[in-house]
Amino acid sequence: MLIWLQDPTAQYVASKTTFNKMGYNVNKGDYDGIKVYMPQFYNIAKIIADDESVSYKPYFALTNEEKQMYKDKTNNRVVFHKQKLSGFGLGNVFSVTDTNMPMDAIEEELNPVLEDPSADGVADTFIKAIYKDGFKVKYEDIKDGAKGYCDFETNTIAIRKGLSNLMRLKVIVHEYAHGLAHQHLKNNNIEYEEHRNQYETEAESIAYVVSKYLGLDTGGYSMNYLYSWSKEKDFKEIEDSLSMIVNNSKKIISNYKKMYDENLGLWADVYQELKV
Repeated sequence: MLIWLQDPTAQYVASKTTFNKMGYNVNKGDYDGIKVYMPQFYNIAKIIADDESVSYKPYFALTNEEKQMYKDKTNNRVVFHKQKLSGFGLGNVFSVTDTNMPMDAIEEELNPVLEDPSADGVADTFIKAIYKDGFKVKYEDIKDGAKGYCDFETNTIAIRKGLSNLMRLKVIVHEYAHGLAHQHLKNNNIEYEEHRNQYETEAESIAYVVSKYLGLDTGGYSMNYLYSWSKEKDFKEIEDSLSMIVNNSKKIISNYKKMYDENLGLWADVYQELKV
């Protein structure tokens, strides 16, 4: 987002951290990268006092002693509880041409085999939340290369068979975002085709925010996806979409949390700690 306005020649952008994780480096120089809006989160810590009472604090509000306990993996008195979306801020991304990553390595990185041991349980909870919102979920052999789609006529979210568990979850959230945010497209396919870039960018932005909240790493895939769909958008379009992205991200997270608590009840905190 904002990419084309700053660098129309940019290709396959990602953050410096993402390139580093893939084993590549941004070229040295004075270039600061391309400014884009990125979701910002802060960690909430769960604190168990000596009398076994429980309280919660954002990480930045912890005392120095509590921060040391939080960082100590053998300590179970001050532990990670969850992340909270605090807003959006400007961050830097770089074109692949500004790195030492060879172009022939891009296809492998664009289609990674994403796996996460917690993704299956999270996906099950999301599917239950989706059904509660009036949508059905099915798996099918999609032949046109798409990983999923949302059918507004039948209120059905279809997911391609054979995806890795983390990719499957990301696609579920992406299509769920379409289902919630783009109901006005139910009988207007022409509108979708004319503004496809906008709607796909919105859905993928929501999927990225939700996945980030869940602690699931789909960022490398999402950044490349967002570039391919948003490179021709201008600032006004991005600004108009931003509030919709934030509101629907919050709604999906809220729906997930309600279903999570309903399914796990008093064991929800225990499950979260085990997952961490």
